[in-house]
Amino acid sequence: MANVLVIDDEQSICWGLKRLCEGLGHSVTTAPSAEEGLRVVKALPPDLVLLDVRLPGVDGLTAMERMKALAFEAPIIVMTAFGDMKTAVAAVQGGAFEYLLKPFDLAEVRSAITRALRSEPPSAATPAPSLHGEMIGDTAEMQALFKQIALAASARANVMLQGESGVGKELAARAVHRHSANSSAPFVAVNVAALSPTVAESELFGHVDGSFTGASRTRAGLLARAHGGTLFLDEAGDIPMPLQVKLLRAIEEGEVLPVGADRTTPARFRVITATHQDLLSQVQAGEFRHDLYFRISAFQIAIPPLRERADDIPLLAQHFLSLSESSEKPIALASETLAELKRRPWRGNVRELRNAIEHAQVLARSGTILPEHLPAPQPWLGAAEAETADARLSDVSVRRAEELLDDPEAFGTVYSRLLGEVEGPLLARAMAKYDNECAPAARALGLHRTTLKRKLTEHGQQS
Repeated sequence: MANVLVIDDEQSICWGLKRLCEGLGHSVTTAPSAEEGLRVVKALPPDLVLLDVRLPGVDGLTAMERMKALAFEAPIIVMTAFGDMKTAVAAVQGGAFEYLLKPFDLAEVRSAITRALRSEPPSAATPAPSLHGEMIGDTAEMQALFKQIALAASARANVMLQGESGVGKELAARAVHRHSANSSAPFVAVNVAALSPTVAESELFGHVDGSFTGASRTRAGLLARAHGGTLFLDEAGDIPMPLQVKLLRAIEEGEVLPVGADRTTPARFRVITATHQDLLSQVQAGEFRHDLYFRISAFQIAIPPLRERADDIPLLAQHFLSLSESSEKPIALASETLAELKRRPWRGNVRELRNAIEHAQVLARSGTILPEHLPAPQPWLGAAEAETADARLSDVSVRRAEELLDDPEAFGTVYSRLLGEVEGPLLARAMAKYDNECAPAARALGLHRTTLKRKLTEHGQQS
């Protein structure tokens, strides 16, 4: 049996967590403020603390710092309904065992409590660096993303960022680097798709004087320039196959061999890759090396498209306005304009939204941006590809349906079997994308959380 301290100013939260912990066989003390919680910690140090961030008086993160100053080493689970990048980074790097977003599932809290009470005391962490140029958003989807970025920043594993074009993958990469222990070291960004195949090796690995026609001087490659810091490879799926072996060796050995050189150059860096492609499918098709894939994808972060966090659109729009708005001519967004912005699908994501706001500013000049100031919705450039993908999926579905309908053993079960074959992978992918958290996965799928849990159980997947 463990002694658990719950610090939260919401009586309902304290009551629910007390019931949960007592059901697990633990004794529970509750405190409505950080000050009261600190008195409990000094008098009778608990085995686990569940700590809310927003509290009357001293906030939760400050309270955590004061607990650490008392040499308190028991695990602390931080809880918040108002997560942002700064809060996530401060919690993780401040030594929090776990960072939970309200509202949370009781199963999620139960799992965190069980893991925390089995864990070793957390080691001291590096203080969070100052913040600037952060990603913007206060929806549950962005709070979950901030948590993932904070976790990635506190570790040394290579990171793969996945998401559609325009969602802010480079911004996320810079956030991981900026909040890492190597934040003062170089951050070198490389758009792989923009590299000419003929000079890609020289650009990445460098070359020595006279190694090829036009090489009039020795030049360090981008990998060597990232030594000690972070190498960000955008559009990693476009890395030429001949260079993938050399890149893998550079990552594993911490050194590069410039073109024409007979001596290696140190190049130890963390790799963050970004792609909108399905690299695993490329691996299966033999278009991307499996060993390199697993080396660069130790920790994967999925960045949600803008249409899945539409409630962030007013915040983003106002931010883009503030970037170029002069104090003499303030510009506002009409309520009907905000409604129109939230209605659009934004296939180009945040990048497309920013362009639309800049276009509207030119027309509105000052005063209020009306819907007619926005650029007309454009046919999405990827519509043809999407239609092709839909057609391929339809063809596969039809072929599989025909196989089942022609199979005497499948008679009477065709519908359930075909639905099950599609539903299982869909649920698994949704859960993986949202870090096995049922609430956001259910919202994305358009299912009730209870329904999702039931279906996961039916498919033999843990919820």
